[in-house]
Amino acid sequence: MKENEKPCVILSAAMTIDGKIATTKGDSELSDETDWKEVHKLRTQVDAIMVGKNTILKDNPKLHIKYYNHSGYYRIVLDSNLTIPIDSNVISFRQEIYPTIICTNETVPMRRQQDYEEKGVKIIKAGNGSRVDLKKLLPILKSSGINSILLEGGGNLNWSFIENDLIDEVRITIAPWIVGGMEATSLVEGKGFGEIDQAPRFELFDVKARTDYVTLRYKRK
Repeated sequence: MKENEKPCVILSAAMTIDGKIATTKGDSELSDETDWKEVHKLRTQVDAIMVGKNTILKDNPKLHIKYYNHSGYYRIVLDSNLTIPIDSNVISFRQEIYPTIICTNETVPMRRQQDYEEKGVKIIKAGNGSRVDLKKLLPILKSSGINSILLEGGGNLNWSFIENDLIDEVRITIAPWIVGGMEATSLVEGKGFGEIDQAPRFELFDVKARTDYVTLRYKRK
């Protein structure tokens, strides 16, 4: 896929020293207020923020902007079977400023789709497999005027973008904990690559250190 055929995708996350974005019990409170302000500032610079279904089920976030004045952006949820609760915050909270798009597959029944559309949600269907087809989805989002997306995980969604080589920039804050646990969520999950030369490579272009935190920014090499 050519760069001008898709939005610019920025992967943003906070992780522990050992690469976890949540503990075995799902605790993901890694960012301090300074990092949260930086995250929300970054949110003001993009057209949309994207998360996966599991993020909605676990955290029920509003995906809005604090600390800064802003006219709003799109909230995009990947939910291949269209099963997130219809009273989720991304649906009930301020659609007039943060309109919500749910991306699903083409096999979702029309009646279920209409239930969400009646709540003001836009449904985009892309692919008929078990997962949303990202290579079909991103050009649709681009044609809808979405030129930049902040990808805020979790681990399986991050892998889907990495697997398809769709990440343009990575912003990672390393938080001062080591939590361990095979069941703890890592920054990138999924099948993984068998060989290093199969994986996309990134170039470090910015480093910021403060107290016990380090923020790294990479761009696609």
